[in-house]
Amino acid sequence: MTASTRIYAGGALAFGGQPAVNDMLAAGYSTVIVWSVHVAADGTLILNDTQIVSGGVYKEAEPMNLPANLAQLHKAGVEIIFSVGAGGTSDFTNIAALLGNKPGGPGNVIYDNFKALKQAMVAAGGDIDAIDFDNEDNIETSVMVNFGITLANIGYAHVTFCPYDLNSIWYATMKALVAAQGKSFVNAIHLQCYSGGSGNINAVSDWIKGFNDAGGDALMIPGLATNQSSNGPWWYQNEPGGSIQKVPNVAMYGEANWDNYLYTQNFPNVNAAFQAAGTEASFFFYCRGPMVLGNGRSFQTGDAVFFTGTPWWGSAPQCDSYYLGQPCTNLLNPIPGACPSDLQNQYKTWGSSVDGGFIWLYDSVISCLLAGACGGSMEQPATTALAYREAITNGLS
Repeated sequence: MTASTRIYAGGALAFGGQPAVNDMLAAGYSTVIVWSVHVAADGTLILNDTQIVSGGVYKEAEPMNLPANLAQLHKAGVEIIFSVGAGGTSDFTNIAALLGNKPGGPGNVIYDNFKALKQAMVAAGGDIDAIDFDNEDNIETSVMVNFGITLANIGYAHVTFCPYDLNSIWYATMKALVAAQGKSFVNAIHLQCYSGGSGNINAVSDWIKGFNDAGGDALMIPGLATNQSSNGPWWYQNEPGGSIQKVPNVAMYGEANWDNYLYTQNFPNVNAAFQAAGTEASFFFYCRGPMVLGNGRSFQTGDAVFFTGTPWWGSAPQCDSYYLGQPCTNLLNPIPGACPSDLQNQYKTWGSSVDGGFIWLYDSVISCLLAGACGGSMEQPATTALAYREAITNGLS
């Protein structure tokens, strides 16, 4: 069986526009996991920091064109999963309160909002293949079972689990969902083997046995992390991230390839631009005065012009440019490193006992793009994302 290759992607995908879609297509992952949907106390769905569904209506608070972008991936054969939850959130606590100890139906805000989320993707020509349970705040079997049955009632074909500890609760949840929805309803386990789940790197076989004993038939997909920007990337604890590098008196060369242009926003100062910069951007230039480029593009004082990918600097005395450089290191994996070769070696040790692997996180690939990590330099995001995908396939081949 061909190894399943998966990557989590957050704001860098949501706001990365066509460049991010192109990266995912070029990198060739079988599955993209959109991270992370949060559930507010009133049931509103928020993708990272941006509201996307409220009152049973899909509406992006900040335009990201997510349904159409994901539809491009889905039409190309990429499985699309939306992850719910994360560390430091109250998502499953809020889900439990809003469901009230039973599965939800029409009129329940969890049912209505997750139905609207799926319908928005379908209307754009795509779909959501599964909802990923990254439950790190209310790890209780009844909560996850009621949520899973609610999703099944809406029409979601599958859910996936993203555990890192409390094995017995996840096994009990699998057993209960098998009884309620059949053994194929939970179709993948995204086992965290980094950060708080570092101990799982040597316990994958235990998890496999536990889920099999619970009657499940899910793929085992252990995950490892990429290099991470140590304090940022763009804004960290009320100050600019430590990996920001400044190149004075330059902007993106007007006659260069601007395919990786993202958007332009106006700010009163460059610190405000740092605060607003998302994980989709690997560099930007900030205008201290008006500027007109030879290609007809014009910018005003205070404009910050954001890009992903690689810069091509051109002289611009009225602008300064900023990119994410060092430090960018292995902060999350228990193995010696987080370069593709390190991950490949670890996947080789798991070998045929697992069904694939996942990579955490496309956003970190963008954040570390220009840092020269892993011996690379100034490469396009797709190149690095592809190298991590090949670490899975080569390691498991």
